[in-house]
Amino acid sequence: MRPTDLPLPPLPANTPVPRTDLPPLPEVPLPPPVDIPLPPPEETPLPPPMDIPLPPLEAPPLPPPMDIPLPPLPEVPLPPPVDIPLPPPAGIPPLPPLSGRPTVPRQKKQLPWLIPGTAVILAAGAGASFYLHTENKALEEQTARQEEHAEHLRKNTADLSEKRSFLLQKQNDAGKLNQSKLLKAEENARLLVTLQKKKKEVEQLRLQYKLLQAEQSAANKRIDALKQKLAEKARCKEAPRVHPINPPCLETDACLRQTAIAYLKARKQGNASALSRHFAPDCNYQYANNREVPNEMVMNNIRELWEKWPQRSYRLLKVAYRDNHVELIYIYKYADQRNHSIQGYAKEKWETNSAGQIIHWREELHPGTSPAESAGYRLVPLNIK
Repeated sequence: MRPTDLPLPPLPANTPVPRTDLPPLPEVPLPPPVDIPLPPPEETPLPPPMDIPLPPLEAPPLPPPMDIPLPPLPEVPLPPPVDIPLPPPAGIPPLPPLSGRPTVPRQKKQLPWLIPGTAVILAAGAGASFYLHTENKALEEQTARQEEHAEHLRKNTADLSEKRSFLLQKQNDAGKLNQSKLLKAEENARLLVTLQKKKKEVEQLRLQYKLLQAEQSAANKRIDALKQKLAEKARCKEAPRVHPINPPCLETDACLRQTAIAYLKARKQGNASALSRHFAPDCNYQYANNREVPNEMVMNNIRELWEKWPQRSYRLLKVAYRDNHVELIYIYKYADQRNHSIQGYAKEKWETNSAGQIIHWREELHPGTSPAESAGYRLVPLNIK
């Protein structure tokens, strides 16, 4: 900057400007400009970034089944140093204006490099300070993020530990339940096998029982057949009768008619003592499997009929006989306590001994029509008194 380019101080108002005639300026030959080589800007070595050793993250032992790979720590790229233009230093006063004296050439040579050097030094210091501040702030943020990430990992680890404990407990419960189910299934299988064996044994016993029943029935039939043969042989061995038991005559007709009336009357009234006198001490009875049984068993069977049908009525239709074989044909009507009744025709066949007592008794029931007497039998007139 030349002296003539400097701003002049303002003059006070109403001040006349003096006119001074200046002598012409002498022409002083100036030396050629001297190129002063400036030293290169000093590169202030910045300190290397401070590597703050962070403590290693405590990795809690995770359960073996759940191996969670941790992501690598993010690398935070640091921003490049920002070149901030610095304002002129506040503590340095501005250079005073040049006086009217000519500038010394040495001062002209010092001013061009002094100011840039000072600016470079100040800029380098400010840049280093800002870089350090930025680096520290980035490290603090990275440390905070790492601590937050570590806290998050600790929480995840705690949650995973709880989940693992819950899963282990659930697995143990499921194992116990499965074991209990297996034991029950095995027990049920054993019980099923045992039940099947028992069923087979029961079936075998049932078959054996049926076979025994069939054998017993066959044996009873053989016994009855043998008894009948023995009875026939015994009758054949008896001495021939000189006179038949019931000779065909009017006296026999009257006797058999009175016997039949008394027999039906005792049945109607339920007179067991009177009815039992019509049967011999031993009688071959139809409802005792056609076997010869005592008189008491015959009466017990008749009493069962009386208990079932307390109301009874009879009407004699026919009496026929041939020797000691007698037939009674009558109408019967039975009723129970609920007024349920049945009726029909009955034909009784007797075989009597010499005393007139029944030693062989059979019965035929005909619900619809009256049966006829057997061929060759004498029919007793019912009007005989």
